[in-house]
Amino acid sequence: MRDRPSSERLRQGLILLAGAIVFVLVVGAGPRRFYLVPLGIGLVYLASAAAGGRKGAYWATAVVLVGWGAAVAFAHDARPDLDIAGLYLVGAGAGATAGAVLARRGFAVDPLGAAATIALGGLLLALQGRWDPFADARTYAALVGAVGLVNVLAGVRSAR
Repeated sequence: MRDRPSSERLRQGLILLAGAIVFVLVVGAGPRRFYLVPLGIGLVYLASAAAGGRKGAYWATAVVLVGWGAAVAFAHDARPDLDIAGLYLVGAGAGATAGAVLARRGFAVDPLGAAATIALGGLLLALQGRWDPFADARTYAALVGAVGLVNVLAGVRSAR
């Protein structure tokens, strides 16, 4: 893992912070739009990854969450006669596959990061019905905001 320049950390941190705010405004707190959580968070991470360039951070997280989130949105809107867990797995796997393709093209997509994102996403999904904070989009916005804040503070600190 490379040490990121302070300007990259600041840029990516600010995008994560702003993205967390926009995300919670779009998705809201209720269950009506909760299905947008993986896609919305994935898009926030994708914007942050793009701000870091090909060698920047967050590509693995972004591609997995966007793939998984697209599958969740498809399942919600199309209501296919298929196993939903299988669709979610296909989406996460498609995102990881897209990440592997991007890595071959010079993007910093860490396979460990992709695998960890899939595992953590599955764990959070499994716990969602057991612990109320995991069923609230604001929890995920707060977590992304915390990652953004840590990056902003690290960027300011290393710029000194």
